[in-house]
Amino acid sequence: MPDNPIKRLIGDIHRRSLWQVLGIYLLGSWLVYQVVQSLTEGLGLPDWFPAFAVVFLLLGLPMVLATAFVQEGRPAHEEDGVPVDDVDRAPAAPTTHSLLFTWRNAFLSGVGAFAIVGMIAVGSIIRGGGVGGATSAAGGPTSVERSIAVLPFDDLSPERDQQYFAEGLSEGILHALAQFPDLKVAARTSAFLLAEQGADIETVASTLGVATVMEGSIQRAGDQIRITAQLIEAETSFHLWSEVFDRPFTDIFGIQDEIARAIVDRLQVTLAGGAPTELVAEATSSTEAHEAYLRGRFFWNQRTEESLGTAITEFQRAIDLDPNYSEAHAGLSDAYLLLDNYTLAPGRLDFRTNLERGLIAARRAVSLAPDLNIAHASLAFGLWNVGDWDGAEEEFERAIELNSGYATAHHWYALFSSTTGRELEGVAHARRAMELDPVSRVISRNLARTMWVAGQTEEAIEQMRETVQLAPGWSSASFELAAALLEIEEYDEGLKVWVDFARLAGVDAQAGREAYEAAVRYRETGEPQTLPDLEVNLRTLIWVNVQSGQFDRAIELLEDYVETGAYGWAAYSHVLWTGDRLGGDPRYPALIEKAGITW
Repeated sequence: MPDNPIKRLIGDIHRRSLWQVLGIYLLGSWLVYQVVQSLTEGLGLPDWFPAFAVVFLLLGLPMVLATAFVQEGRPAHEEDGVPVDDVDRAPAAPTTHSLLFTWRNAFLSGVGAFAIVGMIAVGSIIRGGGVGGATSAAGGPTSVERSIAVLPFDDLSPERDQQYFAEGLSEGILHALAQFPDLKVAARTSAFLLAEQGADIETVASTLGVATVMEGSIQRAGDQIRITAQLIEAETSFHLWSEVFDRPFTDIFGIQDEIARAIVDRLQVTLAGGAPTELVAEATSSTEAHEAYLRGRFFWNQRTEESLGTAITEFQRAIDLDPNYSEAHAGLSDAYLLLDNYTLAPGRLDFRTNLERGLIAARRAVSLAPDLNIAHASLAFGLWNVGDWDGAEEEFERAIELNSGYATAHHWYALFSSTTGRELEGVAHARRAMELDPVSRVISRNLARTMWVAGQTEEAIEQMRETVQLAPGWSSASFELAAALLEIEEYDEGLKVWVDFARLAGVDAQAGREAYEAAVRYRETGEPQTLPDLEVNLRTLIWVNVQSGQFDRAIELLEDYVETGAYGWAAYSHVLWTGDRLGGDPRYPALIEKAGITW
């Protein structure tokens, strides 16, 4: 009778016990998968681990079945043409197939497949993706091993006149490193302040919560420059990398790019989608424009009326030399938008002109470089200033999307949120800014303000005290604390702090004391008090008049915000102090409505 192939195949499957092997392997794989799920949840393994294990177990199945098929489940007498009944009479023949595959071997094959998965998972953990390790910026905290503070380069030039360039060089490298979401980069303000205070590497690292620090020096002679850069592991003071660059000044962007790449390679961080061809792009082909921009940022960071005026001059010079220099347009916007906030004499205020110029510069910066995060942050801040709440929020979100580690964007977004009726969001963004820039006096003050607006009175006052300790010579910190102490009726301590404010702000000591005492008397008697002349910024002047019962003058000053289109600062005053005090005055609701304030 002809041999039936299908019947023969079924017989082979039966003889080789493939059904039993399949059942054993599937059962073992199911048990292995349960273990995998337990380990994933218990040890915090990556979310992809169970799926990865299933893939390996499925790959192991055909290998196990193939192994079983080529092995005999019993002696192969029938294959040699010897009937089973004649086994005892058949001559002994050497067995060509050993019983290598059994149910035990099937189970061990499954365990082996799981072991492969385990080794891969362990490797992933060691590389930073598993238990307690780092996650990306989108998914959680960054590993401390991949963290850095970039200190300003020391100016060793013969004339010691290159500090603006030394700081600008460091800031460019910092911005390049901030592109990497898996690398924690300490903010400029905190890193530079600690360097200015002479802090050593260990102090810088512990204060900013970083594991590595970059420092170096520059020497410039004419058009030639020597840059020495080094990357230091804070815990051991071991130099992970160092190099000396002797180049023409025209190659400054290339040097920044080389330094940033060397740091990235040493810290083994990657950029989503792969690193771009240039980490530090050539923002301008004009070295003179770039120098002017660096001087502009140097003076902008000093935050005084005089320094902001100088910054505007330098930024404008950079733009005149290169009209397509997007960073210079963003810097010009920042300087115009902040100028009135640091102008003490009301007669020198010009909100309407400065806001208009600031917005024009910000929009130009965004049009020139749509992916420049500082440009979107500048535009967002400008739009908040003029009361375009929806436009401001859209730009803030875009700025943070482009670089979630830009502390200034979170700082300004916190101010926006707190003054548009979203107090808790304001606190959250202020805290994030503080995490990124932990020794910034401006951000510390702003965190206290957002807490105050959110009704977190005790936390706000504590943060104000911390700000005074952080910047004991800063008048604004003392003002915030004195104002809060007045609100909670701690008049004696408040007066002491206010006297410090007056001294630091250059206010006449006697006039300053009389103004605070007038505020206390108004609270105690309810009678409006006469005020001395004070040369302070507009927000402080509004506060003094509100607190002393001079509501007519307070509303006149508030109209300066509204009439010039500075609706953001009108909202700021409204939520901090004028809303509660002036709400009963019939002129006030109309004024607030004109500013588009509905909360």
